[in-house]
Amino acid sequence: MEAALSHKISGADKFQLLLDRHIRLNQSTGNIIQLNIEVKGRIELEELRKIVSANSFLTQLNSLKVTDKSLSIPRWINGEEQNPVSVTEFPDYANNDPEGLISIVLFQDEPNSEVFIFVHHVLADNIGIQQIAGLINGTIKPPLLPFAEEGKDTTPFIQQLIHTLKATLLVFKKTPKRMAKLVADEVKTNTNIIDFEEEETQQIEENAAKNGARLSRSAFYLAAVSMALKQTIFEGNGDSFFLPVPQNQRLRGNDQVAMGNHISFLFYTIPFNKLNNLSEATAFITAQMVEQIKNQSPKSYSYLLKTFRFLPLWLYDFFFKMPTKGAVCSFLFSDVGETLPGMKTFMGKEIVEVLNLPPNPSPPHLTFVMMKHAGRLKLIMTYNSKAISEDEKSKFGAALRTLLTK
Repeated sequence: MEAALSHKISGADKFQLLLDRHIRLNQSTGNIIQLNIEVKGRIELEELRKIVSANSFLTQLNSLKVTDKSLSIPRWINGEEQNPVSVTEFPDYANNDPEGLISIVLFQDEPNSEVFIFVHHVLADNIGIQQIAGLINGTIKPPLLPFAEEGKDTTPFIQQLIHTLKATLLVFKKTPKRMAKLVADEVKTNTNIIDFEEEETQQIEENAAKNGARLSRSAFYLAAVSMALKQTIFEGNGDSFFLPVPQNQRLRGNDQVAMGNHISFLFYTIPFNKLNNLSEATAFITAQMVEQIKNQSPKSYSYLLKTFRFLPLWLYDFFFKMPTKGAVCSFLFSDVGETLPGMKTFMGKEIVEVLNLPPNPSPPHLTFVMMKHAGRLKLIMTYNSKAISEDEKSKFGAALRTLLTK
């Protein structure tokens, strides 16, 4: 990383800044992603601190700042001071407000240890936070590139404008008039993990193919989540789900780019009358996916995000919320696939569990991440306990398990 860094943030980074504003207007934690790694045995706090503090690349990342001036593209710049990544032990971390964009908490749960890695979403996407874990573990060695070079866009301006308008029309077209959404006064987020054994996972993946999800299992997972939500939580609330689903835009060979968000979105409107059975729902979602990919909708939306980098956050927020009347969407869903592939140990100890915990913008008050680790699928659900009762949460979990595995 150069001594005097000045790098334009990407359109997807600015979008994460917007979500950070959206979350902070309602709660204090901001747009933070979290990766939990549980290992067999004890990790010593000072050993972890020594490894992290010795990694100058992590210190430089943690010291970055974002300049955000009106009517200009925000930039990453070096902070005036170098901030080593904070490494604390539960419960002491609550008394230490870490500076910077990355922090780490160690939790001892005899006989195992768990390392929580927190990263601001504007700095890294799901792959980026896994690369940070790899840096700590020594699996990934610097030099990593901090950001991808944007390069000169050879697409004519008028074509860029057409893409931007096309994406704007898509969002307005996809947003239903009676979008189902949750509303609650309080915004505290709880977490629920639905864990599937290896045999169940194999059965789920077979069921995905049987129900027509040959192009992408994500369509099957989204269909099952939507059906379970309609049956247990959203019954009588609206008549359609609306949600953006992130799509990985990392180019092949960009694995060495540690930071920045490399995503665009596919947009789905799912009327409740299309959620009568899994095959029909999967086909309906797959058809929207194919149509948008064929029409280069993710590319168009990337241009819209790129264009909106110039807007101040309050104005960006107005345009962003306008189609959905103040909600981000009905619920958030992401299929992140295999997490920490090939990494069997962390700091020399066997990994027994890995979890991706997402932020939960409010509203929707409800976020899902589908992930896989060591041959087992998991659905991580973050939700507002004031919007969803314990009974609804339990019924949703039971309905989803039945839909996926039977």
